[in-house]
Amino acid sequence: MKQSLFFAFSLVGQIGFATAIPLVLFGLGGRYLDNKFHTGPYLFLVGIIIATIMIYFILRKIVRDATENLKD
Repeated sequence: MKQSLFFAFSLVGQIGFATAIPLVLFGLGGRYLDNKFHTGPYLFLVGIIIATIMIYFILRKIVRDATENLKD
């Protein structure tokens, strides 16, 4: 029971960090570049799109690893 609870909390933490960190980094990076080059919200949106694509692949790997651990 304790191992499954620890596994669940670990998975939630991994998903949370994998989602939040790229969004914040690429969002702030895009906002900084928008302010520097006066491009409006375009680089911010590009940063969010890149972060979303990156999050997809990271979450895919996390889910794949988690399902392999559950099979064992």
